[in-house]
Amino acid sequence: MVVKSRHSRRHDLVARVDDAAHLSALTADWADEPVVVQDFVPNDGWDHKLWVVAGRVFAALRRSELAAGGRGPNLPLALDALPPGWLDPVLRVGPVFSLDVYGVDLIDAGGGAPLIVDINAFPGIRGQAGAPEALAALALRTAERGGLTASRT
Repeated sequence: MVVKSRHSRRHDLVARVDDAAHLSALTADWADEPVVVQDFVPNDGWDHKLWVVAGRVFAALRRSELAAGGRGPNLPLALDALPPGWLDPVLRVGPVFSLDVYGVDLIDAGGGAPLIVDINAFPGIRGQAGAPEALAALALRTAERGGLTASRT
């Protein structure tokens, strides 16, 4: 199984647990940490990280924290390089949870089938060209709909 911190922050708990001894060690080290437990699904060791801002999608690849050698930096990923059918479940997340901005981590569950392993309602969209502008445009549109106007002092 995989045990993950319920909180999203750097250097948080993400561990594969295959036996009772490892689970006991985690319990001792992370006793007060709220966690999520997931089945471990064998995969190629790469997380496909997708972020959505008002329907605009940004993507990267990153070595999984569970991969040999641990997590690496985000690598650029063009949307047309995603396996067929992977974008649809990502775009359905927003309406299901009423989110305009969110992140989704997917892995290849075998045979090219995507498996969502994480959804983040407050993602850090770092290093994605156009993401800051997309966030600013969304904030302005939302403010204008609410009758707010930008003012400079």
